Amino acid sequence: MKNAKVLVTGGAGAIGLNLIERMLAGGVGSVMVIDNLSSGYKNYLPDDDRIVFLKADIGVMESYRKEMEEFKPNYVFHLAAHFANQNSVDHPFKDVQANIIGTMNLLEISKDNEALKKFVYTSSSCVYGNAAIMNEQDYIYPHETPYAINKYTAELYVKYYSSMYDIPAVSIRVFNTYGPYEPHGAYRNVIPNFIVRAIKGEPLFITGDGTETRDFTFVGNTAQLLTLAALSEVTDGDVFNGGTGKPTRIIDLARMIIDYTESSSEIVFKERRNWDAVKDRLSDVSKSGKILGYEPETTLEDGLRKTVDWYVNDYEIGE
Repeated sequence: MKNAKVLVTGGAGAIGLNLIERMLAGGVGSVMVIDNLSSGYKNYLPDDDRIVFLKADIGVMESYRKEMEEFKPNYVFHLAAHFANQNSVDHPFKDVQANIIGTMNLLEISKDNEALKKFVYTSSSCVYGNAAIMNEQDYIYPHETPYAINKYTAELYVKYYSSMYDIPAVSIRVFNTYGPYEPHGAYRNVIPNFIVRAIKGEPLFITGDGTETRDFTFVGNTAQLLTLAALSEVTDGDVFNGGTGKPTRIIDLARMIIDYTESSSEIVFKERRNWDAVKDRLSDVSKSGKILGYEPETTLEDGLRKTVDWYVNDYEIGE
């Protein structure tokens, strides 16, 4: 993407920030960041003249259509979302507005952009529901949460616009991404909350019995895959898994974080949330490896150490 013009929605979030750093290092020409800062942090954006920031809500096309049409990006990375399952349960209409209407808005603008080389949509592993091993060819019927429903619906719209309007597109199903620039708090992932609580010496709460597994993916690996997808020859809106293909038990994750933070925190078990019926989530990344050349660069152990280091040295934990 050397000298290319790139648009990143949700670019002030953890995945977007790490992706932008990767592209800047690779010589990208300019980056337009669109983010409403509902869960992103503008102050983490690199101090680089190639970055243009626009505070806008993707669910409201009028707030950014003119700027995007004038910018004419060569690549669009659509990362912005009304994030998290619990958040979608609590606010289902906001989830529709961001994850479906927002995606359609971007596709509507993109269909008239002759300079566009690739539209990369970030979907979620939540679309798989309670499947044992999650393969792109499996039949899925997501219905567990509004977030799962809406991320899958947006995938279908990406496929539709690719077929109907020849938008060169690809979708990536992201699996439990973690890493620097992700704050802790309500609706956030388990890893930042575990790390912050461990640093403070507070109990680490596990909802369930701890034998549940997830495919935890370092954010650098996710940025790697998104870049590979953008530069690939895939243009028909096909879907590819992120992830690592390696499961980790939540109890083991908690123990690793306690170890890496040298914490005295205890592990406390709580009742599983009523919407959380997925015991195990594991990605099959064989298709991504074969077609996109994806091989995760960073192991869980190295990724966790890098993430802990960021929270210890660069993150303001507060009270």
